[in-house]
Amino acid sequence: MNITLSWDLFVLVFFVVIVAYSFIIGRDNTLKVILGTYVAALAADAAGNLFAHYFMGAPLFTDIVRLAELGNDAEVVVFTKVMIFVVLVILFAVKGAFTVETDEGGSPVIKMVLSVFYAVMSAGLIISVILVFVSGIDFVGGGNDQTTTTALFTISNKSAIIKAMLDYTYIWFSLPALAFLIHSLQTPKE
Repeated sequence: MNITLSWDLFVLVFFVVIVAYSFIIGRDNTLKVILGTYVAALAADAAGNLFAHYFMGAPLFTDIVRLAELGNDAEVVVFTKVMIFVVLVILFAVKGAFTVETDEGGSPVIKMVLSVFYAVMSAGLIISVILVFVSGIDFVGGGNDQTTTTALFTISNKSAIIKAMLDYTYIWFSLPALAFLIHSLQTPKE
């Protein structure tokens, strides 16, 4: 069996892992992950920009990047943002000081459909945030780095899944929040 590693395979495996994890933690905790993802995306973007502002161009930072062969400064900032994002999502999911409780009424089929829907939305949101960071676009400040954008464009030309994720980023960003809001409005309060 000849398996060819590709960006499509990587994204698909990452997507399936997030969906599987969502089933393990349940619908309420998946909603907690979705809400934590929004907060983590903004916080990681801002923290990465602060990192870039204070450390890029500093002689010690430049020497570390060169010695560690980490790439250029923009790549280090992207890597920093992604790492901060991942750590914050994990911390919000495990230790976030908020809870989400949805109504447990309704048929088992509806519960399963909602669980699948939120699992897919969580995976799409997390992957979209990472792709936005890799593209060099900022949530806070609106900056755009041509080097990382070109790299992402090259990858998206080779990957139909990444191209689709990028083409529908606005949907991946808005749909989880809108679905959660609609679900919340439909749930009777006690």
